[in-house]
Amino acid sequence: RRLVKPNAPPMAHTGRGECLVTLMLAVSLALQCTAVEITQEQHENLPDYGDPKVAARLKCSACRGSAVEFHDTLRELRERRKAARIKDYEYTEALDVVCESRVDEYGLQLRNNLPTQKFSKDKSIARAHGNWAGRYIKNLCGEMYSDHEEEILRHSEEELPAFVDSMCRSVMRVCDEESISDKTLGDEEVRAKGKEL
Repeated sequence: RRLVKPNAPPMAHTGRGECLVTLMLAVSLALQCTAVEITQEQHENLPDYGDPKVAARLKCSACRGSAVEFHDTLRELRERRKAARIKDYEYTEALDVVCESRVDEYGLQLRNNLPTQKFSKDKSIARAHGNWAGRYIKNLCGEMYSDHEEEILRHSEEELPAFVDSMCRSVMRVCDEESISDKTLGDEEVRAKGKEL
């Protein structure tokens, strides 16, 4: 027999199935929350962008991430418009949001709980957000857009890896032959295969 307080609202039945669904939802949400504010230890181990070699790797990685987002944005626009001619203002509206919202998902990938020199938005890997890292990729993205919008549009129908190479090695000149092919600095090969990060 269950004791019920007078005037108490009826209680909902909570069976094992409902508990399992609740648990699965909680685990799912925990796995998606991998973008973290950095700890003091991580802050002390942030890459030193004053070191020219580190700065070059950070710039290349930030460029590669930005180029992926420009390419994906334009591909999505072409898919939405199908065979219809895309007007100039539609390109502008689509590209304007890349540096403010799309690259905002990027952070420095963590390895052994310490920041690396790779900007990533891969939700399956923890990333450090905050401090200068977010501003760094946004600034590079803004520079690419404001200084090279015509090149972004001209190269946008290339396959993703070729577009990233064109933008970051030939146009922006922030990646060299070694850094453009360094898998530890970019996710574009995974993205080109259709995997969403």
